[in-house]
Amino acid sequence: MSDPRVLRHVIESITPASDAHGEGARLHVASAGTPLLERIAITLGGAQHTARPRTERRTIVVVAGDHGVGDPGVALGAAHPTVIAMHAISDGSAALCQVARASRAPLLLLDAGSREPKSMPSGVMHLARGGASRDLLREPAMTVVDAALGLETGIAVMASLSEEGLDVLALGALGVGADVASLALLGAALGAPPTGFSDEVAELAGARGAELAGASPLELLATFGGGDTAVLAGMMLAAAATNVPVVIDGYATGAAALVAAAFAPEVAGYLVAAHAGTFTMPRILAHLGLTPIFDVGLGHGEGTGAAMVLPMLDQVAALAAQG
Repeated sequence: MSDPRVLRHVIESITPASDAHGEGARLHVASAGTPLLERIAITLGGAQHTARPRTERRTIVVVAGDHGVGDPGVALGAAHPTVIAMHAISDGSAALCQVARASRAPLLLLDAGSREPKSMPSGVMHLARGGASRDLLREPAMTVVDAALGLETGIAVMASLSEEGLDVLALGALGVGADVASLALLGAALGAPPTGFSDEVAELAGARGAELAGASPLELLATFGGGDTAVLAGMMLAAAATNVPVVIDGYATGAAALVAAAFAPEVAGYLVAAHAGTFTMPRILAHLGLTPIFDVGLGHGEGTGAAMVLPMLDQVAALAAQG
């Protein structure tokens, strides 16, 4: 059973990122003469509310979740794209694993609603009660109850990670149909169908999102999101409430950021955009007021781009400690 008090408490605990601490962190790294590091320092210092940000304790979380709008209509089992990608991460063969090792970041794999949960590797933690969400072009993707439970699950995951201490959280996501969900959520955020996406499904999703502009964040999440969107948004809200900066990757994490910011606009001050991304991600970042570290798209949003940013965050922390 969902408890609305949990979500309300987390949201009420979020304060704006500290401009003063962000500027203090920037001044500590200014001697390096690198504007990019100064920009990162502003975000890190502001999010952690300290002029000397820390990055030693970090975790990369990859959340899997398939959306009904992308359901192939047949059971693919081990041949499902999300399952294949999660196996590659689990067995260490994915590019993300190499970058994560180089970045000294442990990986946590979560299934928040995949189409083929029984085919997932054994190292994946299963969070969802059901499988993939429903087709958002035909009906609400989730019930309001399931959306709320997903948010609370994300909050609980973040609370568990914080027990050991956490300085930086990096997020990635995997799942078919997440692109269409991101279009709908972007349309709702903009209050108009996003332009520049020419295929019929994209136009329908953007238009449906725009029709619900002004609806409550929970209703938008239930109508257009998936289990992954809910868990990711819950983690972002809990991270902001505990002054932990969050590095986001592709459009699936971007869509979750739209949801989290709809609940609490201050969340945007705790987000680090790893890269410009593809598809809806540039528009999402522009709406949130985020400037990506890298102007190009890196990987598929499964966390590789976020992992690549971590060494740059370490440089900022090292310079701030010396400054």
